[in-house]
Amino acid sequence: MPALPFRLALVALGFASALAPAAAADAPLRYCRSVAAKLKADGDLAAAARAAFGERQATDDETCLYPLQLLRYADVDVLVSQTGEPGEACHGCEAILSATVLKRVPGGYQRARSFDAFAKGGSSGAVASVTPIAIGGDDGVAIESGGLFQGYASSALDLYAFRRQGLVHLDAGAPLIVAGDNSGAETDASKTIAVDSAWSIAGGELTIDYRVADARGKRDSRAVWSVGETTLTHKSGAPPRELAKAAGQE
Repeated sequence: MPALPFRLALVALGFASALAPAAAADAPLRYCRSVAAKLKADGDLAAAARAAFGERQATDDETCLYPLQLLRYADVDVLVSQTGEPGEACHGCEAILSATVLKRVPGGYQRARSFDAFAKGGSSGAVASVTPIAIGGDDGVAIESGGLFQGYASSALDLYAFRRQGLVHLDAGAPLIVAGDNSGAETDASKTIAVDSAWSIAGGELTIDYRVADARGKRDSRAVWSVGETTLTHKSGAPPRELAKAAGQE
């Protein structure tokens, strides 16, 4: 993907004191034993994890540290990690995500700032995707988290921006559901509904294009939100009425 607009340098510079060598010792957790193969296969992720947390022993404890994904921006990388192995928590348990900003330096990385437990989402301790994005002139993170409850599948979108020298959640006032499917809860095939979507951010607006598929066929709709400093404000259109039923929200 193209290089993203860069404001994370301001975050890093604003917290230069966090660059002390002892910073990596702040994280008390041991690595999840299962992440060893992932780190061995991904040298960049392994180097980022060492810079963020130092050398860690492995454990089978459910509160273990799992380096999940390395997000690349124009001038820094961001390591997203979580507490516990993805997919191994209780069915109703959310993933707890943290982020560590890493400056790229000769030979590796230098830890600049961390955002502990900045996001929670998904089920069974796992989210569906974590994506680096641009939000206006700021770098950001998009997290899609899904769940399956009593046969209803759903997915929600959360957006975060690196601004105000922090990692700010853009609040839409309610969960931003972007997909739903009730086929696991409906025994009558004529009543099943599936809704999926595609979203994009441009010109200060979040646009979500929905597609509904049910017994009446397929149809599309669009909704738009204005992107503010800390909020998403509904501007036009609306999520399809079928979405709430498909996601088990009514």
